[in-house]
Amino acid sequence: MTRSTQDSIPSLAQRLALLCAAVAAAAAFSVDAAHGATAVAASAAQPSTSPEVTISNFSFQPPLLTVKVGTRVTWTNRDTAPHTVTSTDKRFESSSGMDTNDGYSYVFGKAGTYEYFCSLHPMMVGKIVVSEP
Repeated sequence: MTRSTQDSIPSLAQRLALLCAAVAAAAAFSVDAAHGATAVAASAAQPSTSPEVTISNFSFQPPLLTVKVGTRVTWTNRDTAPHTVTSTDKRFESSSGMDTNDGYSYVFGKAGTYEYFCSLHPMMVGKIVVSEP
């Protein structure tokens, strides 16, 4: 292999890694225009400045959170069992199950009361109250 070919291999590998990262980021993003909200699959490794709800001991902590319109709330599963974040009126849903340290974020685009539960453990309930800014 020539020197120029060897030099281009790391460059190609780096480009491929960036492309894979971009595709993964795009796949984790979805828009719910009907409810004026954005849902993003969150990684526990990503820093967050948004209000957080921790899932632990088969409960949402805090069980009630009050935020302003446009706020992104992030739920993080700290239990060893999988859990979901599922709106009681089907406005949002995290997934079929978040494993330990998985997260889910939702931007609340409209004022109102958003009740949710874990579809795998329906006794787990929480509420987000969203007010005008």
